[in-house]
Amino acid sequence: MSIESREQRTMSTPEIDKDELERILKTSGHNLTPAQVEAIMPGAAIFRRMIERVNAPLPREAEPALIFDVEQGR
Repeated sequence: MSIESREQRTMSTPEIDKDELERILKTSGHNLTPAQVEAIMPGAAIFRRMIERVNAPLPREAEPALIFDVEQGR
């Protein structure tokens, strides 16, 4: 997968909105003020994009079986 297609996929990820972030925080037991939630919104958006990148399928070339060489150990 090319860098361009990864960037397109990452950029197409929907951003997190304030209501969703508040719901996630409350579900996990964090009771933050509206000002605190607003302060962490940019970080939450970055974190969401990182999760999307981690869960994205790797290109075939990244498979360990394709880089293993039996003759290398001799």
